[in-house]
Amino acid sequence: MKIIHQNPARLCMLAGCLVTVILLPLAAQDREGEPQSAVQKQGAGPASAGIPAVGSITITSERSGMIMIDGVETGDQIKAMGTVTIPNVRAGVTEVAVKEDNGRITKAPQTVLVRAGETRHVVVQRPIPDDFVRINGGDFTMGSPEGELHRESDETPHQVQVSSFYMGKYEVTQREYDAVMGGNPSRFKGPHLPVEQVSWFDAIAYCNARSQKEALTPAYSINGEKVSWNRNADGYRLPTEAEWEYAARAGTRTPFNTGNDITTDQANYNGNYPYKQQGSGIYREHTTPVGSFVPNSWGLYDMHGNVNEWCWDWYGIYSAETQQDPPGAASGSSRVNRGGGWSSYAKYLRSAIRNYNMPSYRYSNRGFRLVRSSVPLADDVASY
Repeated sequence: MKIIHQNPARLCMLAGCLVTVILLPLAAQDREGEPQSAVQKQGAGPASAGIPAVGSITITSERSGMIMIDGVETGDQIKAMGTVTIPNVRAGVTEVAVKEDNGRITKAPQTVLVRAGETRHVVVQRPIPDDFVRINGGDFTMGSPEGELHRESDETPHQVQVSSFYMGKYEVTQREYDAVMGGNPSRFKGPHLPVEQVSWFDAIAYCNARSQKEALTPAYSINGEKVSWNRNADGYRLPTEAEWEYAARAGTRTPFNTGNDITTDQANYNGNYPYKQQGSGIYREHTTPVGSFVPNSWGLYDMHGNVNEWCWDWYGIYSAETQQDPPGAASGSSRVNRGGGWSSYAKYLRSAIRNYNMPSYRYSNRGFRLVRSSVPLADDVASY
């Protein structure tokens, strides 16, 4: 039986943060001259009969590569967004990491205490880019209640379960788009303004190009105007309509994540047409730099206003059934975009409002933001 050994105590570093673990006492020597783990020293399980106490580790990873246990390669490969179980790991404090083909090593954010006869779960996460936030999965009511002012008939409320993902804090800027695609189609020019006048196809192409540039697996296969989505890819992609609304609401059930109303001090839209007709606001008549307004409680900027944001989904009628990570209609003629833009009336900024256009459509009121898939963590228990 192959036993994977590990040191009994360790300090590990991840993304510049020191993770401290409990230091175990020095162990006695076993018959082979190797230090026993704390579990073995206490005579637990098979160790008391001279057989090393072992457990298992189930590893879920956002990176692909070779699994490492306490700095030693195990010979086991794991795919990005995949799960592998490693048996016969010697009991004790254990460090798990994944070594990619390029030599980069990503460690689990903390060590795990392996116990004899038990299986422990470890998640190896990729470092989160500075301009992304992790959105923990959960349940929420998608759509709007019947009493919501200006609601549309296609906003039927229904329960949706959303898995965890990473989302860009900001809409993709012209500087970011130009750096990847070598051009800027926007009407309103400025490096920190959101890119606009991009079609859904343009947004999809950007996702793949940026993924390839950063050595990630592209999320989309593109054959002319036929696009398929690899849901196991770790590259950049557009949010689903459900992910977008879940993130925009940030736990709220009101028409906006700002509450029952919204002002032009909180978002960029056509202030001549306020939500509750309580007085006009500013009409700027152009986009504003991303992050110009206060973010929602999950750290996302401009989820209301500035530019409508393309989503993955074909536009279609909601199902009344509870759904898990719905990808939208199987087919259609228009793709969904959400959030309203600089020229929109306030009612079209609501969290539940559904806008849709032909995927080839380009307008100065359309842009997008990025997401990346994630794996579930133990604390993914949000529910709204």
